[in-house]
Amino acid sequence: MINASQKGQLDLRNKLNLHLERIEPDDSGLAIKLYPFTRPHEENNPKIVVIDPRIAFGRLVIANTGIPTSILKERFHAGDTIEDLAYDYGCDLLSIQEAIRCELPNAA
Repeated sequence: MINASQKGQLDLRNKLNLHLERIEPDDSGLAIKLYPFTRPHEENNPKIVVIDPRIAFGRLVIANTGIPTSILKERFHAGDTIEDLAYDYGCDLLSIQEAIRCELPNAA
């Protein structure tokens, strides 16, 4: 349900802007990257994982690396620690944690 009052319209605009800020266009203005929300509150979501059709066939990856989040999740569930994964892939711990977080059920 949409609140048609002035405050409701401003809230809707702010929410829409938060979502639009997570879309990155290419040089021609075509939307090419999407940074999905990985945390429950939209305001506190880092842009660490990305969907880019030019990388890994559009699978979710850690931004600027091409490392698929699904691979990290599989290795984490197989017993690798976050520290092991960060070392193996040359990433910081926060990137590995966010990648695994977005792959877990009900993460966002």
